[in-house]
Amino acid sequence: MLGPAVRSLLRLRRATLWAGLAVGAGTLAGLIGPAWVGRQEAIDEARARGALLAQVLESDASRTIETASLSLHAIGDGLTRTVADPHEAQHLEEHFSHVLVGMPFIRSVSLLDTRGRVLISTNADEIGLEIPLDDFGRLPGPDRDMLMPLKPGRGLADLARGRGARGSPVGMLPLLLQLPQAPDEPAGGASSPTPLGISPGTREEDPRWLLALINPDALTQVQQRALPNGRSAAWLASTDGQLLAAMETLHQLPGQRLDGHPAFDGLRRGREHDTYIGAGALPGEVIVAYRAAPRRPLMVGVEQSIEEVLARWHAGLRWLLLIGSLALALIALATITVRRSLQARAEAMEALEGAHEQLADRERDMRVLLKSVQEVIFRTNPGGTLTFVNARWTTLHRGRPDEAVGRRLADIAEPADRDAVASLFGGDEGVRSVEATIRNGEGAPRRYQIATVPLRRDGELLGYAGSAVDITERAAAERLTRQARDAAEEASRTKTEFLANISHELRTPLQSILGFSELGIMRSGGQERLQAMFSDIHGSGQRMLALVNDLLDASKLDAVGALELRAEDLREPVDAVMRELAPLTAKRHLTLAVDLPAPMPGRVDPLRFQQAVRNVLANAIKFAPQGGTIELRGGRTPEGALHLCVADRGPGIPSDELERIFDPFVQSSATKDGSGGTGLGLPISRRIVEMHGGQLYAQNRDGGGAEFHLILPAHDTPAAGSEAQAAD
Repeated sequence: MLGPAVRSLLRLRRATLWAGLAVGAGTLAGLIGPAWVGRQEAIDEARARGALLAQVLESDASRTIETASLSLHAIGDGLTRTVADPHEAQHLEEHFSHVLVGMPFIRSVSLLDTRGRVLISTNADEIGLEIPLDDFGRLPGPDRDMLMPLKPGRGLADLARGRGARGSPVGMLPLLLQLPQAPDEPAGGASSPTPLGISPGTREEDPRWLLALINPDALTQVQQRALPNGRSAAWLASTDGQLLAAMETLHQLPGQRLDGHPAFDGLRRGREHDTYIGAGALPGEVIVAYRAAPRRPLMVGVEQSIEEVLARWHAGLRWLLLIGSLALALIALATITVRRSLQARAEAMEALEGAHEQLADRERDMRVLLKSVQEVIFRTNPGGTLTFVNARWTTLHRGRPDEAVGRRLADIAEPADRDAVASLFGGDEGVRSVEATIRNGEGAPRRYQIATVPLRRDGELLGYAGSAVDITERAAAERLTRQARDAAEEASRTKTEFLANISHELRTPLQSILGFSELGIMRSGGQERLQAMFSDIHGSGQRMLALVNDLLDASKLDAVGALELRAEDLREPVDAVMRELAPLTAKRHLTLAVDLPAPMPGRVDPLRFQQAVRNVLANAIKFAPQGGTIELRGGRTPEGALHLCVADRGPGIPSDELERIFDPFVQSSATKDGSGGTGLGLPISRRIVEMHGGQLYAQNRDGGGAEFHLILPAHDTPAAGSEAQAAD
C-alpha cells in the first residue's frame, strides 16, 4: 500500500526541479523589461519637468520686465500731468521712491534730460550725473520702452561718463522709456513755471527719458528656488545670445555670449520652445528645455545633467538587481526545501504504522485521564446514544457508568429539554451547546451546560464527543443578577422620565411668570418699589428656568444621543461663547486672558461643543474673585490632540473631590454656599466631550484656584475620524 504513494512523491520531487528552473527564468525576464522602461520614463519625466520649469521661469522674467515697464509708463503719465498742474510736481519724487518699495527687483528709477543728465532719481547721490545714452545703441521712440543690453556695475554712477565699471561681477539691466511730448501750455506762457524735468535752456520738444535699472540677481534667485540642488542650471539670455542671468552652476558669467548654443539655432529656425538631449551650456550631455518670451527679446533655458537625472534610476537599478538576486535565491531555496520536504514525507510514511501503534497507547492513557475529570465526559454514536461516560457519572447519578451506556442522552433529560438535547446530534458543522435539566440519583433537578463535537474519520461520521458541566448555582446567580439589573434599569428609566416630565411641566408656568414680570417692569411707570418687586420676580424666574433647563439636560445624560459632527476651527465656537458671557464677565469686573493658537482644526457638533465650553467658562466666572483674571489657553498635547484650559483663582477644589464634581447633582464642598448651582453643568459638559471622543478633567492651580482641561481629537489626526455623525 505504501509503494505507489512513495513512487508518486519521487515523481513530484523531480517535477519540482523543472518548475524551479522555469520560475527563475521568468523572474529574470520580469526584472530586465521594467528596468529599461524605467530608464526611459526617468528621461521623459526630466524633459517634461524641464519644459515646465522653462515656462515658469520665462513667465516670471516676462512678468518682472512688464511690471517695470508699466511702472515707468505710470511715472511718465505723472510727469505729463505735472506740466499742466505744477502743484503735482512736489509729489513726484515721493512717487519715484514708492516704486522701489513695491518692486524690490528695481535698483533705481531716474529721469534724464535729452543730454542724459539725471534730473530726478530714487538715489539722491545720482542727481546731476550725465549718462551717455549713445552707449545703449538703438533707443526707443516716443512713449515706447526698450530693454537694453546688460551693463556691468550696480547703479547710475557706473554708467556715468568716465566712471565705467568694466570687469565688475555685478550687472544691471537698463529699461529705457522715452517720454511723450508735453501738452501745450496755456496762453501767457512767459509767466508759467518751467515744467518739471526740463532744465533751463532745454527745449520742451527735446526728448526726456525714464531709466529703470533692473537687478538680474532677482531673476537668478527665482531660478535658484526652482532648481535648488544638484548639477542642473537655468539661464536667461537675450535672443542675440547675451547671457543676462544664470545660476552659479553655469561656468559662464552674465554679460558673456552663448555662441553656438543649439537652443539659439532652434529659435532661428522658428521653434520658440523645445526640449532636446545633447549639448548645452553645461559640460557633457544634458537635457535642455528652452522657451522664448513672446513680447521681449528674451529666452529662458533649463539644463539637467543626464547623470543626475538617471542617478535615481541607477539607485533603483541596484535595488532591482538586489531584489532579483534575492528572488532567485528564494526560488532556489524553495525548490531545495520542497524537494527535501517530499523526501522527508516519503520517509515519514514508512514510520506511519509505528505512529498508529503509539496513538493506540495514548488513547488508552486518555481513557484513564478522563476518569479523573470532575465533569461528565461522554461519547455517543451518530444517533445520540451513549457509548461511553467517565467516572463522574457515578458521583452525580449514584450508578455505575456502564448503566448509562445504551441510553439516549435526550431520554435522560427533562421532557421540556429533550428536543434541545436531541438537536445536538443532528449535524456535523462543529461544536454545539445547549442547557438542559437532568435529575440526579436523588431525584433533584440539576442544570447542565451540554456541548458536543462530531467525530470523523476519512469523512465518515463516527459519533459525537461531549461534556456536561453542572451550572445549577451559576444559573441561579445569573437569574438574580438579571432581575437586579432589570430593576435598576427600570428605576433609571423612571427617574429620567420623571425629570423630563416635571421639567417640561415647570417650563409652562415659568414662561408665564417671566412674561408677566417683564410686562410689570415695563408698566411700572417709574415706581421704583413696584419695579424692584417685578425685577425680583423676573430674576427668580430666570434662575428657576435655568434650573429646569439643567434638569432637562440631566434627563438626557443616560440617553443615547447623536452628534452632527463637522470640521470646525474651535476658536469660532469659543469666541461665540465668550461674546455670550461678556455681560457676566463685565458685571464682575473680570479680565478674560485668551491665548488660542491659529488654527485649531477639530470635528465637533458646534452647538453641543459650545454648551460644554459655556458650562466650564460660566463655572470659572462664577467662582473667580471680583476683579480677577480668567485664563483661556489653547494648544496641542504631545500626541497631537487639541487642548483647551480654563483657569481661575477661585476657592479651588478639594483633591478628593476632583472626580466627584463630575457626578450629577454633586457640588464641591468649597462652593456649597448657595452659589454653586445645581451640580449639573460639569456632568453635562463631560458627557458632551466624551461623546466627541475626548476627555474633561479638573486640577488645582499652584497658588490657589482651579483648572479645567478639555481634550478633543484634532481633525488633522487619525483620532478625529472620518464619520459625519458619531453616536454615544
